[in-house]
Amino acid sequence: MHSCEALIAAFEASGDAHFLQRAELIARNIALRQAAPANGWIWEHYHPDWSIDWEYNKDDPANMFRPWGFQPGHIAEWAKLLLVLERHAAHLRHGSDWLLPRAEELFALAVTHAWDDVHGGFHYGLAPDLRVCDDDKYFWVQAETLAAAALLGRRTGDAAYWSWYEKIWRYAWDHMIDHRHGGWYRILRRDNEQYGVHRPPHGKTDFYHPMGACLESLYANDAALDHTKRYLTTWAIV
Repeated sequence: MHSCEALIAAFEASGDAHFLQRAELIARNIALRQAAPANGWIWEHYHPDWSIDWEYNKDDPANMFRPWGFQPGHIAEWAKLLLVLERHAAHLRHGSDWLLPRAEELFALAVTHAWDDVHGGFHYGLAPDLRVCDDDKYFWVQAETLAAAALLGRRTGDAAYWSWYEKIWRYAWDHMIDHRHGGWYRILRRDNEQYGVHRPPHGKTDFYHPMGACLESLYANDAALDHTKRYLTTWAIV
């Protein structure tokens, strides 16, 4: 996924369409080919022949970097990347007709099955039967879904996506953002309480996901501007 993103960035920096075409190939293979045997979802782990490894880390679904299960945050992040690819559709060799419909499908999967109707926010992991297997709330999951909602709102004009944008942003503002010191809390319990010293944030301190979501939201629509100005302010005091 991040290789795809890096190739998009390389195209945007250089103008060399070869990078973008490689990014589209990766996206097509993962978001279509590899998702087909998983009922449209994107699994995290594969055997060397690219068959799904359903058992990898099954006993460790809360593993931060190699978790078992579906990752709603990655599902939403792929939706975002497909929309960024479509932004450069004129440079794609094999067409872009599939990108928007697939982005909408992926976003729908994430918000339908991973949103916590009781405490708000998106759960970290889902089992193959779509039951929650890790109910923690990770900062990057909220940020990536926020960005996908904003881009879908801009691309489709469907107010439902902006409603999701507002809903996710309100959750992040109320629970994930550290208004005293800046930045985002890395991991919260399902009830949005912070973990104590017995579960530190595993050294995960990157700003990449929230800042990327902020920039894509700014791109998406002036309707997001007031929110994203506040978003940037939270980083100004880090």
